[in-house]
Amino acid sequence: MTNVKRSKVGIVTKLIVGQISFFFVLIVSLGALVYTYQRNVLMENFISNSRTIVETYSMACADAKINKDDLQLLAYIERMKKLPDFVQAMVVGPDYKVQMHTQQSEIGKVLQSDTIAFNVVNSQDKFTIQTYPAIGGVNYAFSMPIMVDMKKAAFLRIDFSSLTIGSVMDNYREKAVLAVILMLMLVAIGVYAVSLSFGKGISELKTLSDIIATEKFDELSSQSVVTRMDEIGDLARILANTLHVVKTNYASYKDKIAYTQTRFKDFLRAIGKYFTKGVLFLDQDNKIIYINSAACAILVAAAEGNVGKHILEINRNAELMEALSASSTKPNQMVNVELGSLKTSVAVTTVQEDTTNEIIGTIIVFY
Repeated sequence: MTNVKRSKVGIVTKLIVGQISFFFVLIVSLGALVYTYQRNVLMENFISNSRTIVETYSMACADAKINKDDLQLLAYIERMKKLPDFVQAMVVGPDYKVQMHTQQSEIGKVLQSDTIAFNVVNSQDKFTIQTYPAIGGVNYAFSMPIMVDMKKAAFLRIDFSSLTIGSVMDNYREKAVLAVILMLMLVAIGVYAVSLSFGKGISELKTLSDIIATEKFDELSSQSVVTRMDEIGDLARILANTLHVVKTNYASYKDKIAYTQTRFKDFLRAIGKYFTKGVLFLDQDNKIIYINSAACAILVAAAEGNVGKHILEINRNAELMEALSASSTKPNQMVNVELGSLKTSVAVTTVQEDTTNEIIGTIIVFY
């Protein structure tokens, strides 16, 4: 049988690794989608709540402006400090001057060079959202005009931090990672359990193939895989039946080859004594069947005890070995070669049996 190079990694191992890898990618992808969705929901709620707060306080500030009650306006600004994730709040006039601020030191400053303040004053939108970097994340600046007599008397700006969203998402991420790990563990256990029966059948089929490779046909009947009532069992039974036929044919084939080789050897021994020139007959393994005295003289070999020896045991002439090699590539054809080192020529014919294509021997004639 021909030696077959086997994979170092079994099919069951590949199956388990492949399934776990697939589920890992699937679970991680789903986790990422859920995480993104959750973050988007939190942001939408954050923006919606912030807009409601800004709208409410902008109307309250408008009432204070109408009443020209700066104390009431200041009270609203102070009350904003108690809002969750609050950073700062201010009322800015159309001239970019800070009219009210949660930090009194900022009141009276002109913010014309401040990009966010510039956008607040000049935006055509009723409600604007702007972001700017802050320690530990990003701050959001929400603004809305304060309307008095249908005119923009000032602008309310309230800044909120996204730290709460970040902490919520960090906590969610930790729980999500734990859930992914637990799911992967359950998947690994499930995949192993499902693959166990399948893997056992594959392992038994491998054992069956090893029996075939080593030609131990008598051990086929002892394999339990042929009793399985599934596709693997069907395959094993088909394989076993096929191998039974192969075993029978193989035995017949071997017998035919042995018979042909025996008759060939007998034939060569019978005709060898009629040659006057040097002749050397080899079997399929290049062992000597017959050699006459003339050939012994040419090869400088002993006259007795050569039958059964390998050709290399009596002579290692390089030119003769090359002639044998050339003849083996052209079975049933005579190859003529001049052997300068032996001062003779040789005709070599490698004999191949037609029905089996097996080499049964080699005829060497010196002339």
